Amino acid sequence: MEELIWEIKVPILKNRIIVKQLSIAIGIPFGILIFVFVVIKAYYGLILIGIMFFLAYLLIMLIFKGTYDVRYVINAKGILCENQPRQAKRVKALSFFTTLAGLLSRNATVAGAGILSGSRTKIFIPWKRIRKIKYIDKQKCMMLYGGFAENIAVFCTDDNFIEIKSILTEKLKTEKI
Repeated sequence: MEELIWEIKVPILKNRIIVKQLSIAIGIPFGILIFVFVVIKAYYGLILIGIMFFLAYLLIMLIFKGTYDVRYVINAKGILCENQPRQAKRVKALSFFTTLAGLLSRNATVAGAGILSGSRTKIFIPWKRIRKIKYIDKQKCMMLYGGFAENIAVFCTDDNFIEIKSILTEKLKTEKI
């Protein structure tokens, strides 16, 4: 199999798949927190959460320019998903400063969040470990599911979507036999 490489910039807040994943990761805990604040009438807490969401939005727009810059490599071994080099540097720098801030303030939660934030900039799944593919034709995307915590959203361009979809479908059939 010939190696296939492509890069794509996916708008973070305009892509339904990314927004859905962010809603689960952020919406559930903050939804519970907002509910608790409303119940105990801690309205100042709601204002702080609103400010925090606004600052997070600004951070995404300033540091990441509102896009998820990703690079894919498909070869005979499997599929690799990684941040494009420029964005990977930004993620690592942000991770470093968050970890450093957590350590200096003796806040293990912040330090741990900083470490985790820079840990998944490169994900490789071998063909034999892919157990399921979910096709999202409207978004020109496929969700690959491997082992525990091994999943990749494969965002395609208009030009390569059909080709990538057929390669992944064929590989899944071949590896399952």
